[in-house]
Amino acid sequence: GEDEIALQAWKVARVKKPDLLLLLVPRHPERFDSVVNLAKQFSSKVERRSDNISPSNSTEIWVGDSLGEMLGFYATADIAFVGGSFSGTGGHNPLEPAALGKPIIMGPSRYNFAAISAELEAAGALFEVKDAHGLAARALELLDGPQVAAEAGLRVVQQNRGALERLFNRVEQHLLGQC
Repeated sequence: GEDEIALQAWKVARVKKPDLLLLLVPRHPERFDSVVNLAKQFSSKVERRSDNISPSNSTEIWVGDSLGEMLGFYATADIAFVGGSFSGTGGHNPLEPAALGKPIIMGPSRYNFAAISAELEAAGALFEVKDAHGLAARALELLDGPQVAAEAGLRVVQQNRGALERLFNRVEQHLLGQC
């Protein structure tokens, strides 16, 4: 149901920003066609990445139906809604868009990335919404002024660089009895 939430939010936001392009990226190949079909229920101007056509001024919804390009998709976006956060599956990684300086919006289910989500939220880089209307409202706010949230996300990423190495060193010290 997250694709439909994103599409509903896009439809609401387009009332204020009629030229708003939605880049919708399903994570799993078996869903590509069904997401395209769903998008066509919201717009007749839907294009797919797999057609090797870049979005044009007339494109309204562009479906990223390819693998291995998520960071590129995030890089082209002005803001990022990170999925898996409405479906109850715990959310996907918000550090990906944060590292690219993108303001982040997520639903309430973020347990897969609870600590970093909370840190990003406290810093003003990540915003939780409850539904499609909340997603549309927050997206419009961030589109009008993304810089503060973008910079906050970059700071959090910078502050957390080397975390894996620090964790490895602590585990190693513990295993060697040096803790």
